[in-house]
Amino acid sequence: MKTSKIFLFVLFLLITYYLPAQDIQSLVQQGMNKAYNMELDAAEKIFNKIIDKYPDHPYGYYHIAQLHFWLYLGTRDPGEYQVFFKFAEFAEEKIEKLLDKEPENYRLEYVAGNLASYKAMAHATNDASVDAFWASKKAVNHFERTLELNPKFYNAYLGLGLFDYAMSFVPDFLKWAVNLTGLPSDKERGLKFIRKAYTKGTEITEAGFHLSKIYTDYLADYDSSYIYSRVIIAKHPKNTLFHYQYAVSLIKDKKLDQANDVLNTVLRLDNKKIPQITALAHFRKGEIFFKKNQFNSAIRQFEKFLDTSRELDLTGIASYYTAISYRFLDNKIECEKYLTLARGGNQDIFEDSYAKEKSELYTQTEITPIDLKLIKIKNYLDSGRYKTAYDSLSALQSVDLNNNQEMMVYTFLGEAALHLKKYDEAITILEQNLDREPVNDKWLIPQSFLLMAQSEYALGHYEDAKRYLDEAEDENSYEYKDFIQSLIESLKRQIGNK
Repeated sequence: MKTSKIFLFVLFLLITYYLPAQDIQSLVQQGMNKAYNMELDAAEKIFNKIIDKYPDHPYGYYHIAQLHFWLYLGTRDPGEYQVFFKFAEFAEEKIEKLLDKEPENYRLEYVAGNLASYKAMAHATNDASVDAFWASKKAVNHFERTLELNPKFYNAYLGLGLFDYAMSFVPDFLKWAVNLTGLPSDKERGLKFIRKAYTKGTEITEAGFHLSKIYTDYLADYDSSYIYSRVIIAKHPKNTLFHYQYAVSLIKDKKLDQANDVLNTVLRLDNKKIPQITALAHFRKGEIFFKKNQFNSAIRQFEKFLDTSRELDLTGIASYYTAISYRFLDNKIECEKYLTLARGGNQDIFEDSYAKEKSELYTQTEITPIDLKLIKIKNYLDSGRYKTAYDSLSALQSVDLNNNQEMMVYTFLGEAALHLKKYDEAITILEQNLDREPVNDKWLIPQSFLLMAQSEYALGHYEDAKRYLDEAEDENSYEYKDFIQSLIESLKRQIGNK
């Protein structure tokens, strides 16, 4: 009888320990399903329910902090920043108390790592770089501790992989902070870790989103990016961020009509909680119409973006594209107005920096008919109309051009020839740029080397391709740097597989 009572008492303890954990897990899953579908108010109600039922557990506080972190990134609202930190501190207090009792609880270590990661990103977006690095170091320590306690808890590899990857892009003037904190920096290992989290972990939505973004922005591997985007969109069809990222991949892959359809979905969903995604969808639609040389439609979308955006990012390039569109429509007054506005974007991103440079150039010198012709031809290339670009450029070779214009003609003609599989011709054309120095548009130098490398690779001349690729990387410190680097990384990977 005594043994039975002890058994029942132990069983009761197990039930009271595990049932809340199972209940919390179920509620968290319900809340995250709502959150990933951008039903953020409904998600927050569920997380508040966790706090009401289990006030000593960190999970309700943690997930509310997570929601407001997302809202801060999407709105840059200082109020969301404050709410995020308030709930993050509540969650940290609960985690510390529980870890004192359960020092080998790997799940709590993992949650602590995620909280520190969010803090790091919040500090970084608020220009608190040193705080961001120390929070990053704390996050990495928690993730490493998680895997020490449970090597098969693969979710922790996502955090480690993201930091490995991100630290590879820290600018030189901040390298001292990376060295001081001892943070890891290995892109290949980072990508491997993120893929491991996706294939073996349980939080495949976040891992899939980051993989989609990395394959698009840093590796120019659009086919791989599509795989991850389609999976997470199928799971969460109301998530406007996932649709938007998919559209960006399609634009970079020159699938403009498909991208436009996806952006229409973003606008139809019209997420009121994160309106910046809707604003960005207007920018991308403007970009599509601009690349298709449909300038009236481009203006309407860019002006919607400029009217609704809550951030400086991309406002410079949107104003520049609007100015050029008005110039094509022979409206010089509106062109001059938007050329002035093009100088006001975020100079920390290359698109807005480029817009300012071009604005200053075209304020001092007239936009000539040849300049407009070259812009239109660049749009042919960016929309995949290589034969049209090739024919238009061939006609320009007999025209009197300045040095910059000649370099553009050779670069664009080389790109068109490459995609028309005229590889030897592309190399011959592009060689004419190698002894030139552009006054503006210095990106033409690394772009020429890159196109030569791609042509040599297509011919099976892998050593020559590698040599030109090295030259492209050495010269790649101008406009379009990130995009050109992504294409360099893509070709590197292809050569490495030979």
